[in-house]
Amino acid sequence: MNDGDDEPPAEPDDGVDPDDAPADADTPDAAPGTPIGSGRACDVYDLGDGTVLRRCRDERADMTLEARVMTYVREHGYPVPEVHDVSGRDLVMEKVDGPTMMESLAQQPWKLLWHARRLASLQRRLARIAAPDWLLAPGVDAADLGHAQSVLHLDLHPMNVILSQRHGPMVIDWTNAAAGPAGFDAALTYVEGSAYQADTPRDRIGQRIFVEAFRRSRGKRLLDPYIVAACDHRLADPGTEPDERVAVAELRARYV
Repeated sequence: MNDGDDEPPAEPDDGVDPDDAPADADTPDAAPGTPIGSGRACDVYDLGDGTVLRRCRDERADMTLEARVMTYVREHGYPVPEVHDVSGRDLVMEKVDGPTMMESLAQQPWKLLWHARRLASLQRRLARIAAPDWLLAPGVDAADLGHAQSVLHLDLHPMNVILSQRHGPMVIDWTNAAAGPAGFDAALTYVEGSAYQADTPRDRIGQRIFVEAFRRSRGKRLLDPYIVAACDHRLADPGTEPDERVAVAELRARYV
């Protein structure tokens, strides 16, 4: 495109008419497959061979750590898609068919408590996986921290759980994965769920029932000590929307 410039583009140096170029010639904007999803930072494409491509829109991004975490937790029996390849901002992984837990909640709200307990179970299973040394912050020795270091997802909510008929629930989007105390990961799930901006009064009632059922199932004594820190984590995230910031601040005030 010439961004409004009235002059025609320059002729190619090699003398080849653009109209004669092969139809499948690569272009910077060519989609690698069928778009099937989009998040805050990445787009997902169906590659048509049983795999999907998760591509960060930031060309400087590196998906290596995310792929490594997914492979690590999968080796420990955790339900995540199998990673096939990773290169720079591109991550190719197994395609998992099925609705997200959020979509299932919208279609079958009577399963609300069941899904809340299932989400707590997924977080509990992840908490049992000890964080590898390479996931710790540089210079940190797990033995010096005074508490167990688990693998943390740090974005474990119903939109990041796919309910596959073949595999059962599968957890996706490991961009934020880190090492730390399991209670913090659970508290962050509770904070995100509590601050989610539901559309209707009925949805807000369901939302409150869901997050409190998750909190009870995961364990208040484990989760509650980390709620303020989890609120601070969300408030420090530049991607947190203004309405969510208000809800997080109000929740934080109740636990200070």
